[in-house]
Amino acid sequence: MSSLNEPKRPEAGPAPAAGCCEAQIRDWCGVAEKCAREEPVRCAATAFIVGLVITILPVGQIVGAFTRLLAGLIRPALILLGAMKVFEEVEKRRKP
Repeated sequence: MSSLNEPKRPEAGPAPAAGCCEAQIRDWCGVAEKCAREEPVRCAATAFIVGLVITILPVGQIVGAFTRLLAGLIRPALILLGAMKVFEEVEKRRKP
């Protein structure tokens, strides 16, 4: 068990799944940093507006409603897919 005060071993490297998007995230952060350096007022205003919209919109209720919608639609979708597979098997057995 490692303690928090132990230095990290750089030779160990990141976990295999951690590197899948790392380059894209670095690129995106670089673009955002470049934009913030070149146009700080525009970026600050955009961040303020996005924060305001997120604060005003009921994000939790929207996510909850979407989750309930998906949960309600999964049963009919599975029944439909099962019926399609049964139909395919019946058709396959009918043809010689």
